[in-house]
Amino acid sequence: MDANRLLVQPWLSGVELFQADFSGQPFGRHSHDAFAIGAILHGVGGYQCQGARHALPAGTLSLMNPEEPHTGHAISSRLVYHMLYVEEARLPALLGRKRLPRGFNQLNPADDGAVAQLMAGLALEFERHDALALESQLLAVLELVFIRHGGMRPLPTAARDGGSTARLREYLEAHYRDAVSLEQLAVVGERHPRHLIEAFRRAYGVPPHTYLLQRRVREAKRLLLGGEPLSEVGLQLGFYDQAHFSGTFKRFTGVTPGRFRSAART
Repeated sequence: MDANRLLVQPWLSGVELFQADFSGQPFGRHSHDAFAIGAILHGVGGYQCQGARHALPAGTLSLMNPEEPHTGHAISSRLVYHMLYVEEARLPALLGRKRLPRGFNQLNPADDGAVAQLMAGLALEFERHDALALESQLLAVLELVFIRHGGMRPLPTAARDGGSTARLREYLEAHYRDAVSLEQLAVVGERHPRHLIEAFRRAYGVPPHTYLLQRRVREAKRLLLGGEPLSEVGLQLGFYDQAHFSGTFKRFTGVTPGRFRSAART
């Protein structure tokens, strides 16, 4: 069995997500020119690194610094994990830091489920073409892992908003149908995305990406009540496909778009 997949987006250079699901496939001694962040989801993985053998059961992380030679293999009959690779040169801009984290000080720490959950969400966002969702999820993963295991200090809360969140909200209201990226929001808000996301969450209760989805769902309701074809509403509002639209609509309303329209007609 081999169901491995490598997920990339052309506009997100230096970042890859490897979805591993295999049995019996060994990886020879190699290294990466990137930080590697892995979450073991099922089974037990094994590798040799720094002169020692390591076994990683489900619920642990696999963390690797750049240019660290290692092997890899499945100890159990089936091994499932997510492995994120981020090139070292990309980290300062992604994290909003002038200096890189000093690197991971432990190879396979235990995970309380927080990292694995974020990684699962990241894998889902890689399947779509929503730049804001993917970049926001990526930032959340990197922040959590490097603060917990890389010696990075949390960014201090900005003392003043300076109107950034209000400008950002106006921008999202005007462009809710469009593909929006964190880079665009950073330009509008004149702050690094990390600061911007937290400031927006404090001001409006949700991060920018959730606000954008809520705005799209609100507009979807109006279009559905106005008789727009169900198959066209999601595409008009920037959803990746019908399943993405239906799932998001149900997440915020409790019902599918079809049930919403049926209920409105009764």
